[in-house]
Amino acid sequence: MNIVESLRAILGETAVLDAADTATRSAGVWRPDNLQAAALVRPATTEEVAQVLRWCHANKVGVVTHGGLTGLVHGGDATPDQVIVSLERMRAIEEINPTQRTATVQAGVTLQALQEAVEEHHLMFPLDLGARGTATLGGNAATNAGGNRVIRYGMMRDMVLGLEVVLADGTIVSSLNHLIKNNAGYDLKQMFIGSEGTLGVITRLVLRLREQPVTRNMAFVGLDNFDHVAGF
Repeated sequence: MNIVESLRAILGETAVLDAADTATRSAGVWRPDNLQAAALVRPATTEEVAQVLRWCHANKVGVVTHGGLTGLVHGGDATPDQVIVSLERMRAIEEINPTQRTATVQAGVTLQALQEAVEEHHLMFPLDLGARGTATLGGNAATNAGGNRVIRYGMMRDMVLGLEVVLADGTIVSSLNHLIKNNAGYDLKQMFIGSEGTLGVITRLVLRLREQPVTRNMAFVGLDNFDHVAGF
């Protein structure tokens, strides 16, 4: 079984990197080493992700998902016999709805790209991280990111209205809900938020936007020990 040739038959020549090309890529923003994998695939749609996972499942090939590789716990590490699924080509901001205050995006969209896109509508996406220019929204959901404004706006879980996810066998679970209140059965998205990619690959999201604040105040407070931090 030739993994690279099989995956290229599914996605095309340019969407699949072999082991040698994969080894030229950095293992992460903070990492001095390079990636290891049998192949790195770059699907552009949910259906392409499903086709890849379906093939890997049938052939018992392990999969590791990549977003922006900004994590600090080696969550994107793969072994030489595994396939990396990179969402770097899934960067479409599909819809910004100023009336509903929602945005529908592919999982490879960076946090900063969405923040900048909604500004012209006088809206904001409240999650903010130092790695905003590289971190992806799919990764933010998979890790349930908190960020700099977590006390005011909550975790990523509080900002996700709907998800589209591909399971390990290639099944697509689509729950792109746009409603803040939805009592129609199980809230399946909660299973995948914070799951670190162990239950499926997040491919699309519906996110809740907020009005831009009229003013912002910032203060730096110096505290000399942890007890004072807790007391503050």
